[in-house]
Amino acid sequence: MRAEISKKEMEFLNAEISSWADEGIITSEQAGNILSLYSVKARNFRMIMFTAGIVLLSLGAISFIMAHWHELGKIFRVCIISAAYIASLSAYIFTRKKYFLLLASGIFGGGIYLITHMYDIEITFADFLTYWLIEAVITSAIARDEWQMYLAQALALLWMIETDAVNVFPLYFVSTARLPVTELFAPVTAFALVIALWLLWLAVKDRTAVMINMMITLLLFASRMSLCFGGTWTLIILSVTGAVMSFCVRYRDGEILGLLMLGVFGLILTWPEFWRGSEFVSGRNIYPVINAVIVAGLMVINIWRGHLGIGVMFFALLAARYFFDHIFGFLPKAWGFTITGIIFVLAGIFFGRIRKFFAER
Repeated sequence: MRAEISKKEMEFLNAEISSWADEGIITSEQAGNILSLYSVKARNFRMIMFTAGIVLLSLGAISFIMAHWHELGKIFRVCIISAAYIASLSAYIFTRKKYFLLLASGIFGGGIYLITHMYDIEITFADFLTYWLIEAVITSAIARDEWQMYLAQALALLWMIETDAVNVFPLYFVSTARLPVTELFAPVTAFALVIALWLLWLAVKDRTAVMINMMITLLLFASRMSLCFGGTWTLIILSVTGAVMSFCVRYRDGEILGLLMLGVFGLILTWPEFWRGSEFVSGRNIYPVINAVIVAGLMVINIWRGHLGIGVMFFALLAARYFFDHIFGFLPKAWGFTITGIIFVLAGIFFGRIRKFFAER
């Protein structure tokens, strides 16, 4: 039985197998045999028309219901919301189309809002997010659906912002510790939620989801650390942690996250305004320079280790930050733009050469 793939995938496969045959890796007969195992998915016109009809009928029904919404009884409204939710779940079960599951979650969230307003139930926005988040987490765990997990992650981040568990402003505005270290893992519910998201990822196993989880975890820790250690020390700790992760973590996504942490927080610390703690005031102008040299050196090492894109990007950002801050403003506009253009051209040539060097290694 032939495996069905999309037209674009078939074109890619055909080009790859043809290049293998041209290079003598496989024979022409073997190339033909491999291609015979695949076929392009046929566009089912009947299914397209059927789906379009269902969508139009659904829009018509929704328009009719919304036009007479206030004329309907409360019980009937609840029944309509429940029926729409069950119908979406049933459609997912029979078709396995992920958008039906996402539609069901959207109806669930909208249903909470409508029902609480109909019965004058007072709930906070955080409570609303909590109920919706529980549904998204359970649905994602059962269906092992990555889109449901993205929804759960978005709702979790909104909940953390709403409850003030995540607040990055202290990174700049808080110069000294305002909370004892014992408050680092408060509120406990926020960290419990992060653990739940990581357990959910074990069920879903999606690469995008793991990167989002890492960012949410980082935001939560950065927010709490800034209140417990002060903004400057938090930025230093996070950039050092990123450097350690980029060299020591064997998991590639964790290694890349560490390199991003080193680049972002290291770049922020090149501005003297972020060295706000009283212990840094006396040498405030020298600390950013020392930090910039260290970060630039680590980026060069990471470029040599093969992290070409990220390493070159942050090295270029460091160079651009000092050029535009200390040199560009003192030059006539013509010279400034000319020199900047030359730098970009040279950077492009350098980037191409170094990329070719690593390709030939």
